[in-house]
Amino acid sequence: MNYNINSLLDEHEFREKKILQESILEKYQYFNEKKTNDIIECGRYLEFGLYQNLSDKNLQSKKLDKMYTCKDRFCPFCNWRRARKLAIQSYGVLKAIEADKKVRYLFVTLTIKNCPIEQLSDTIGLMNKAYERMFRWQRLKKSVLGWSRILEYPPQKNNPSMIHPHYHCLICVPSYYFDGKRDLYIKQDEWKSLWQKALKIDYIPSVDVRVIKAKKGKDPIAKAVAEFAKYPLKTADIKPMSVDQFKELVNQMKKKRVVAFGGILKEYRKKLALDSVEDGDLIYNSLDNIEQWRKIATLIYLFQTGEHGLDYYLEEVKLE
Repeated sequence: MNYNINSLLDEHEFREKKILQESILEKYQYFNEKKTNDIIECGRYLEFGLYQNLSDKNLQSKKLDKMYTCKDRFCPFCNWRRARKLAIQSYGVLKAIEADKKVRYLFVTLTIKNCPIEQLSDTIGLMNKAYERMFRWQRLKKSVLGWSRILEYPPQKNNPSMIHPHYHCLICVPSYYFDGKRDLYIKQDEWKSLWQKALKIDYIPSVDVRVIKAKKGKDPIAKAVAEFAKYPLKTADIKPMSVDQFKELVNQMKKKRVVAFGGILKEYRKKLALDSVEDGDLIYNSLDNIEQWRKIATLIYLFQTGEHGLDYYLEEVKLE
């Protein structure tokens, strides 16, 4: 069997994300031994299948077959895998919708005032109820076909005891949404008014609305996914936080859902039998037309901490 060993040692992205776990470990080690051990093991062992194309034996590709992931919501490694999974799933969903309907997409950011860490759980509850309330109103029901929603909750940069919770939303609307005769188009000021009313607050919240447009000749679905995938499931910057602050953040985020779907996007996810972005499988790596490929080897990678810090090596190649 011919293969270039250097081409097999190219899992640098795994290494980069594994190193990012250090900031989480520095906090967890003081109050949660199990989490600490889980994160240390997370992504440490990687097992790939090396496949050869049946039509072109010079064409080879790797597929991730086995990997342990801790699935902690603050783990940078797991959040990297979740973000990629969300992008892959979203592209498939939007492509399926496009095959059936003519639609357009908006990218909407909905905010609320920053809150103390101790009030984060209640604030998220308020936002969730407000969001559900707003999308039950006729004004949105007639204009919006469906949506994907991501919750972000970064600590305030100059004061990590305060949190900035906000939503990033991909909104699917009919292709005739901008036709003035149909009265479907919602201006940014109206979005602000609707969100303020739904939140039942006495100030005007910050709301940003952008129409997603692809450049001529470019894939509009890829553009929509790219806009949405800029923000999802980013690891909160916890470095400035004290151990006590991070511990409180962990407690406040217990049993909270970060990703949600509604309307036509939720329907098509069900049609495509997609599993949970947050709790589901984080391997999800597959080859198109797998029947056209033959497994020729198993590649096992291990991470270890050495003299020069964390690194990985190709421990074993098992020929099929």
